[in-house]
Amino acid sequence: MSFVTGNMKYIRAPFVANIKPGNRVLILSDFSSDQRVWQVVQATCAELGAETTVALFERRPADYYDPPSAVVEAMMKSDYNVLLASTGMLHSHASFTAMAAGIPSICMDGGMTLEWFQSGAVTDDMKQVAVRKHYVAKRVFGPNARECRVTSKYGTEFTYSVANRITQPPLPGPSFDPYKIINFAKDENRPGNNLLYYLFPTGEFNVAPVEGSANGKLVIDLTMHHIGRLLTPIELTVKDGRVTDIDGGPEARILKDYLHEYGDENAYMCPAEASVGVNATAVVRGIQREDKNIMGTLHFGLGTNVDVGGSIKSKIHMDGVVLHPTLYVDGVKRIDNGKILVEIEKE
Repeated sequence: MSFVTGNMKYIRAPFVANIKPGNRVLILSDFSSDQRVWQVVQATCAELGAETTVALFERRPADYYDPPSAVVEAMMKSDYNVLLASTGMLHSHASFTAMAAGIPSICMDGGMTLEWFQSGAVTDDMKQVAVRKHYVAKRVFGPNARECRVTSKYGTEFTYSVANRITQPPLPGPSFDPYKIINFAKDENRPGNNLLYYLFPTGEFNVAPVEGSANGKLVIDLTMHHIGRLLTPIELTVKDGRVTDIDGGPEARILKDYLHEYGDENAYMCPAEASVGVNATAVVRGIQREDKNIMGTLHFGLGTNVDVGGSIKSKIHMDGVVLHPTLYVDGVKRIDNGKILVEIEKE
């Protein structure tokens, strides 16, 4: 028997903002996730008058793998798809297809427990998160930013181009609802790819570096998709935007095996994403859904990046977090050991 206790206002917020009476809501979860999460979400949607269905299935072998075919079909007959599985499904083919058809996803997957929806990243002022995204784009990078260089105490020495890849989300206006579904082309100036979703918790400013431009050593030291909290750093050697070597301890071996088993040629493209954490209340959980949002972190992706403004499609996408990076943009230090050096809270 599971017991639901604690403050439910944060986990309820995205549904109160979006779900209307009569909406058809499909909740996707698996047997490895915290069952209390889908129970609270189901009860919330039912309370809001939605026709709610819960689909439970075996854990998928990897992030971005589709749910079972029957669930994929049901996703296309829903008004909202709620992603709560222990593996990430937002960027799966099924989710992309549904979003392209105008069916949004509310994404809260990746292994979040009910307790984690009561503290940490979910408690931040989500309107202020939107303000920070705007000013990170404007002041950390700027519209004419060209080259980034990242270093860290674990030996990162890494460069990549962001030329013509910096988009600037608008400042939130008086009517802004930070829990509403986002149409990224319209609401955040991120063109293409039919992105229509709400991600919770959130708190990252996304950048898709120029494909093939990265070189050097990238050391992931905090968290890695699928692996979780790292006990030993993972060293990636990157040449012309592609991982050529993976070194380190046991986690490096796990990553090698994972890419070999579930990846494809494009899974080794790096960085597919190079994004800045802007959530002021996020804490280290050992899972990507939270850790990559920690203020002043950088996370770097392998594989797919069409969702963040790039052109790479892959079977997978994996983020690795650098906890205390130093970032130079066109030779000017903008982040120092995890501390953002420019004002991102206000004008």
